[in-house]
Amino acid sequence: MVEQTDFDDLVEQLKVEFRDDVHDRLGALYETLKAVSLGRIPTADGLLAIRRDAHSLRGSGTSFGFPLVSLIAQRLEAYLTGLKDLTENQIVDLHTFADRIAEAADRDDTPDLAATNAVIRALPSRYEFDIADVEVHDVDIMLVSPNKIVARRVAAELAACGFKVNTLADPIEALAVAVRVPPDMIIASAVMDGLGGVDLIRALKAISLTEGVPMALLTSLDAASLKGVPGEVATVRLGPSFGDDIAAAITHFNLG
Repeated sequence: MVEQTDFDDLVEQLKVEFRDDVHDRLGALYETLKAVSLGRIPTADGLLAIRRDAHSLRGSGTSFGFPLVSLIAQRLEAYLTGLKDLTENQIVDLHTFADRIAEAADRDDTPDLAATNAVIRALPSRYEFDIADVEVHDVDIMLVSPNKIVARRVAAELAACGFKVNTLADPIEALAVAVRVPPDMIIASAVMDGLGGVDLIRALKAISLTEGVPMALLTSLDAASLKGVPGEVATVRLGPSFGDDIAAAITHFNLG
């Protein structure tokens, strides 16, 4: 009984220390954004500091019992991917991410699936084009690919259709994120280290929380090499038919 009490006290102490660390990092992040906005530090230096904090929070949140912190930090990292400059609107977006992380760290409970989804889906998205030219859909697509060139191409194609795209390189992490925040569609590369796209999709189809999520396999392999793919999974081929295959999958699943 004493040992259990000591363990519980240790867990609570670690949570307190984690919360303190989160608020310290966020305080530094707010100061960085202010300094960039006022021109006191180069944007590149500010983005580097913010990326470091986002990566740290992403890795430590779940370990200390704050999975929502990790999920928000992962979306923050995705938002920052490829970003080289900061507009005032983007600085406002980054403030929003920081505010949500602070709120998640201060929660005494672990939010349920619905509450988690509400927080994640309300986070800002970044587009590489003028969104006034595109109809933006409230559709969240998870893209799983370790190939940065392929991921960038597919994400750009989906974003041009007005979809929110969350790109992950690690299929194991993607499995955990999909269960915590089921997206509206999952597109996975067939060839990945550790867990291939076919096995990832089969695993997600076997989980009640994600079995009904539309899924597509991104591949350049022939049909004979794709044994075991569930029949309802779409195929998007990397080649001349890429754009048409993406459009066909979106239309088939009635997402846009």
